[in-house]
Amino acid sequence: MLDELPLAAVRTATPLALRIGIDVGGTKTHVAAVGDDGARLDHVVPSSSWRTGALFSDSGNLARLADLIRSLVRLDERTTLAAGMHGCDTPAQVALAARTLERLLAVPVRVVNDAELLGHAARVGECLQMIVGTGAVVVGRTATGATITADGYGWLLSDFGSAPALLRESVREALVRADRDELGDDSLVAALQSAYGVPDLTELALAVTERAGLTEWGGHAPLVFAHADRGSAVALHVITEAARRLAANVASLLARGALGDCVVAAGGVITNQPRLQHELRLALAEVAPGVRLEVLDAPPVDGALVLAGAAPDERHHPAP
Repeated sequence: MLDELPLAAVRTATPLALRIGIDVGGTKTHVAAVGDDGARLDHVVPSSSWRTGALFSDSGNLARLADLIRSLVRLDERTTLAAGMHGCDTPAQVALAARTLERLLAVPVRVVNDAELLGHAARVGECLQMIVGTGAVVVGRTATGATITADGYGWLLSDFGSAPALLRESVREALVRADRDELGDDSLVAALQSAYGVPDLTELALAVTERAGLTEWGGHAPLVFAHADRGSAVALHVITEAARRLAANVASLLARGALGDCVVAAGGVITNQPRLQHELRLALAEVAPGVRLEVLDAPPVDGALVLAGAAPDERHHPAP
């Protein structure tokens, strides 16, 4: 799985890349290439090693990504490339990224949102695709081929179920319960106070606000699951509500015409947390009966390699 790959190159000699797949996530970028000899190279780096801020907030980001690719493999007129990119959320952004990479690399490039790699990696045909990790988004396609999404609006305000949102919602829920005099001795709250070095809930709220950040907040997400196992009422509530939000996003896409009766999910949170998987299956049974959850057991970048190997018309007009 992607989260188990080291942040160092796993190199196999590949003199020429015929197919290149890229999975650009919120925290990691995975480049996979298949050479003319059939050998595969996989290279995983922190996305921050080439990306400054959001994908389009620095004009040099895509140039640095192109430099990374050229440092790993050679390209020629036979090379095709497909990339799933966190931060490509609109048709205009997708087109800009594809056009820029094609100009920089001089090869055909197909760009999709990173969530759209999942169905191709799982090879399940029409499906909805869900990422729950650094961020959270659900993506589907309609009968006309239009891409539609739910959530994915960022860690500060939304992305329910993601690592930073789990911390955010845990503090929020603790504050609500404290105001109702219903908090009691909650082990998750105590653990978060200890992690932030503060004596009480009021100071915790201030510290979390002052140190707001995707990585800062997201780094505390494992505590939510650890203390759910210990019976924390706050943690149990937050996980259940996260699952309900994710399921509601699926139901929303189905109501808007998304095709498929399977949700393929990936991302560091959903992949590694069986409790969230269980709660999500329960929530899906309530709001989207007949829709099953499949947690991806292959690297999402495999989906990019599938897209890179598609016929030209399929690369530009894919149907998951």
